[in-house]
Amino acid sequence: MKAPRLLFACLTLTTASLSAAILPESQKIDQLLAQGWEKAGVKSNAPASDDVLVRRLYLDIAGRIPTIEEAAAYKQSNDPLKRMKLIDTLLASDGYTSNMFNYWADILRLSDNVKGRLTAEAYEEWLKKQLKANTPYDQFVKNLLTTDGGVWDSGSIGFWQRDENKLDHLAYTVQVFLGTNIVCAQCHNHPFDKWTQMDYYHMAAFTNGMDTKGKNYSFKPEKSKQQFDKKLLESMTPKERKAYIQKMQADQKSATKTETASISREDMQKVKQAMQDVMKPLRYTSANWEEGKLPTLPHDYQYKDGKPGEKVTAKAMFGHDAEMKPGQTTVQSFADWMADPQNPRFTTVIANRMWKKAFGIGLIEPVDEMTDSTVASNPALMDYLGELMVEQKYSLKSFLRILYNTDTYQRAATTQEVQLGETYHFTGPVLRRMSAEQVWDSLVTLSRGNVDDAVDEENTRLHQYLDDLNMFLGTIKEKGPEGLVTIAKANAAKLSANQKKLDEMKAQMAAIKEKGGDTAAQSKDLARQAQQLRRETERDFLVGLVGEERANDLRKGYSAKQEVKKTAIKPAQPDPKVLASMTKEQRREFMKSFNRKDGKTSGSKDISLATRASEQPSPARPGTFLRTFGQSDREQIQNASEDASVPQALTMLNGPVADILSSPASKLNQDLAKADSPAKKIDTLYLALLGRQPNADEQGVLNTVIQERGDKAVTDVTHALITGSQFLFVQ
Repeated sequence: MKAPRLLFACLTLTTASLSAAILPESQKIDQLLAQGWEKAGVKSNAPASDDVLVRRLYLDIAGRIPTIEEAAAYKQSNDPLKRMKLIDTLLASDGYTSNMFNYWADILRLSDNVKGRLTAEAYEEWLKKQLKANTPYDQFVKNLLTTDGGVWDSGSIGFWQRDENKLDHLAYTVQVFLGTNIVCAQCHNHPFDKWTQMDYYHMAAFTNGMDTKGKNYSFKPEKSKQQFDKKLLESMTPKERKAYIQKMQADQKSATKTETASISREDMQKVKQAMQDVMKPLRYTSANWEEGKLPTLPHDYQYKDGKPGEKVTAKAMFGHDAEMKPGQTTVQSFADWMADPQNPRFTTVIANRMWKKAFGIGLIEPVDEMTDSTVASNPALMDYLGELMVEQKYSLKSFLRILYNTDTYQRAATTQEVQLGETYHFTGPVLRRMSAEQVWDSLVTLSRGNVDDAVDEENTRLHQYLDDLNMFLGTIKEKGPEGLVTIAKANAAKLSANQKKLDEMKAQMAAIKEKGGDTAAQSKDLARQAQQLRRETERDFLVGLVGEERANDLRKGYSAKQEVKKTAIKPAQPDPKVLASMTKEQRREFMKSFNRKDGKTSGSKDISLATRASEQPSPARPGTFLRTFGQSDREQIQNASEDASVPQALTMLNGPVADILSSPASKLNQDLAKADSPAKKIDTLYLALLGRQPNADEQGVLNTVIQERGDKAVTDVTHALITGSQFLFVQ
């Protein structure tokens, strides 16, 4: 189904391109930039060559370098609309989804290395689907802020589960979507901005009602709400009104006693004990809104506008008030206020972020530390980009399409570093080092070719388990307290016996601990037996609740290790023409090496170069390739590093990358095998890694190397290119 969908998308976008060879919005941006150049007395950079431009487009949009064939197809085309068509094709590809996932994962601090691993993985999958569907950005933000229910309803609850501290979560939310850093105001009035601690708590009141503790079920019978006859109360005297209310309360108390009479405290205690382990899978799997739950000022609050412990109501930081429409919750009114085009920062922030993504630096820097005094480097352009974002209905693809089609984007990169605080007039994009994910995905391309189609498959096992959890919770609610007690009583004898054994074991372990000495082995054995009894108790209760088959599915649990996250990409197959040119003995040795070296390197911490960075653990574990090359640890917003280091060079030279790229199974080496001389092989290396042929100066040096090193020159040049700045930079 992928190919037809992609073809349809490409045709749709290409049709639009043909009807508007030059986008008027792109022209407008170029005009505003030209006016800025004239005022500043600077000239635009020279146009970039096709070699540079095609590589830049693939890296910026799809997050990887093009294959030799993809680059050649672009450069050999005489179609005057080829750049626009390539932009449209890449924006419609799964490579765009993968690349944008890496971008937003850094901003939203997505991590599956958290307590709620299940929810984290569902959140990642949800984000990819939103990006693939090109959900309008304003709706995307509203979806995140107002999500509610279990993870089986939507993986977006991972947004709220990301931080246990609600006040911290608010600070991240405001910084990401409004570009305003208010974290200092959580503890005291902001020292460098106008925000007060009271402002912070007013904002916190919008989100304080979101409960992420996983209270999916209460074992206590729900109390029926007391209903008073308001008209009758109004007709009564104060004394009659008091007597009426007392009688109603007494009647309700009596009804509650009758309702719970069949469930003793002892019975409910047994149920709670049995359910402790049974309910564990439901932890960190829900986000439920509680209207009216307000935050209170901290005990050490020291300002005159409030008192410690005082409850604070919701109030917007700036702009218009966040008004609650009929039927809305407080958090829904907050989402509407946040994503309103009239919000003075919401649109500006996302327009500026996308501009930086395309050109390497924002019109406003830093992108998420705006104040009232912040001025863009080109105010007229910033205003227009805000208008354009609204005009495009917050479609990030449409917005980026306009930016990539500007004349300025296709100019040579500015190589001089722009220092923080300096004004850059955007005479072209700035030279940037590849992100860790772009380096990895480019190596995957060298190893496997285009694997973009492998980034949108659902994790079947994950969804099966989420369905099981939903069914499990529904069964608990359906049974109710009385039903749970019935199940507990059916297993009462075994539960009691197991509990007695557990108590005896605890007593034995306490006695051993008092005596001292070397009792570690005995304690370990007792702990193992206790764990086994708890599992038996859990299983018996679970079987009584949902039946043996479903109980077994639930007890298996979910682990990412149970299923490869995405379907492995089939390795490139040997070229039949290359095999035919070999002798029988050469062919035998080639295939032996081919089968031995394909796949994961022995002893490596990294997954083989078979899937893109977006399909790896998020973030990668410390010590792996992605982290060595600066991938964010996802603890702070956009916390990635672009600094070079010695371990990076060593990883390229001696790590799994060098071994895999030297494998006969790799796309690069099969391309090299088609060349019949060292000189042609080196030309192939330049095309594969840099997207161009060697220039005259380089060719002179290469000729000398070939004369001195012969066939070994290919390996030397591979190492030199893959560790060099020209490969690792987006030019």
